[in-house]
Amino acid sequence: MRWIIVGVILIAVATLIYRMQVKKKATSRAQRVVQMSAHRKKATKLRNQPCSFCRKKSAKLSYYSDENGSVVGVCQTCKPHAERRALMRL
Repeated sequence: MRWIIVGVILIAVATLIYRMQVKKKATSRAQRVVQMSAHRKKATKLRNQPCSFCRKKSAKLSYYSDENGSVVGVCQTCKPHAERRALMRL
């Protein structure tokens, strides 16, 4: 009779330890999640990129593919120059 009680207690303790380990892993995974709202706020501050032709920083660039297939970001003032070169718009 004692062995049955000891066995039940050991099973209960093992189950308790297992549940604590699972809960610990779940909380550690939750801590590694990145909040996208904070990331978006940082990205909006760094929006000004230089134009590929005049190198002025512009908030809005139009993107084209040049003759070599690389991407070119063009500001509004250099846009006619890119269209004269017949660059494909992306």
